[in-house]
Amino acid sequence: MNKMRGLVTVEFAIIGAVLMMVLFACLEFGLLMFSFAALNEGTRRAARLAAVCPINDPAITAAVNFMGIGGFSNANVSVNYLDVNGNSLGATPALPNVEYVQVSVVGFSMPLAIPLVNLTVNSPPFAVTLPVESLGISNTGASTAC
Repeated sequence: MNKMRGLVTVEFAIIGAVLMMVLFACLEFGLLMFSFAALNEGTRRAARLAAVCPINDPAITAAVNFMGIGGFSNANVSVNYLDVNGNSLGATPALPNVEYVQVSVVGFSMPLAIPLVNLTVNSPPFAVTLPVESLGISNTGASTAC
């Protein structure tokens, strides 16, 4: 019986480590799903802003991360202005040629804090395309800011 004295401690250490890994994995998976849902909604909001704000307005890229997701920056946002056929018009398109605006999340990855596991998950490609509206031009032809 004396030879089995430390067995319970060793078993608890093994099971405890596995239990903590599963617990942290569940928490991190929930945070990951929340972050992806927030980025999806932020992409929709930014596309709406891009349809009504002047071309390349800084408020467009800032709108994607309205929830303050850690590790996300404006470099992870792509704003494309498209013609009637869906072709990109470049960085500074002429206003009459713009028919659609597309905002997407690119190159974002999120590291997960799970003990004994080094895992980074890449974001799915969130993209929203909307028809343009005013592009920051009022009824009188004056430019408006967002």
